[in-house]
Amino acid sequence: MKKLLFIFFAIVGVFANNKSSAQSLNDKIRLYEFLVECPIYKCNIIGKIIDTTLLVAPPKSKFMLVDVKQDLCVIRFTFLNKKKGASKSNPIEDYTTYTYYSITKAQLDFKAYLVKKSDFDLVVGTIMTPIKLRFGPFDFSKDISVGSTFGVKYTLNQDKQAALDFLIGVGISSVTVDSFSTRGKTQKTQELLAFTPSFGVVIEMGNAQVGIFTGFDFISNANEIKYGWIYQAKPWVSFGIGYSMFSFNLKK
Repeated sequence: MKKLLFIFFAIVGVFANNKSSAQSLNDKIRLYEFLVECPIYKCNIIGKIIDTTLLVAPPKSKFMLVDVKQDLCVIRFTFLNKKKGASKSNPIEDYTTYTYYSITKAQLDFKAYLVKKSDFDLVVGTIMTPIKLRFGPFDFSKDISVGSTFGVKYTLNQDKQAALDFLIGVGISSVTVDSFSTRGKTQKTQELLAFTPSFGVVIEMGNAQVGIFTGFDFISNANEIKYGWIYQAKPWVSFGIGYSMFSFNLKK
């Protein structure tokens, strides 16, 4: 059991800092899209105009807001767009990551809109179920399961980072075998390892996760024959705590 706990907290510790950094960056980065044509001027990163040639950004051009200085906005486009608007009269041919353009705050508000992220993400993480409720006959145990999870996250509130996760998990468990759970085949209490598939629903608030899981424990065939464990392959219910290590947004 101590080994299972060590594995769980070691995995969480390695990825916690990376996860927090990625979330803070994602929260601050805003992607916009022009609804109609918009006049722009090439500038440097601090907003100083470096070319007075009037350029026109075409509709549906996606860009990121780099800086805001009073009524001036510094933007950069997110992809190469040579097909739209690239001509001698409108030489916008360098929509590259580090070419900056200037627009006014009024143009940002009137001619562009914030591109909303999809409410659905693919997530990969870890889960630990510290207490299990077993049935047939009813019992509860401290059989701890530790494993990896993957599934879909539905975001309820982007700003408050509230979400529902629908997860499938695969892991290992430390199960207790005693006289009760073997119908007297053994008088000595022992702990065995079991293969544990599971699925559940998790409420996520920021980095923390808590939810309800159900799954099945499978000890090896040799141990099953030896002990006749009555909960072999029978469903259990548990409250789980976990940590989402990676998420991949499903863009609209």
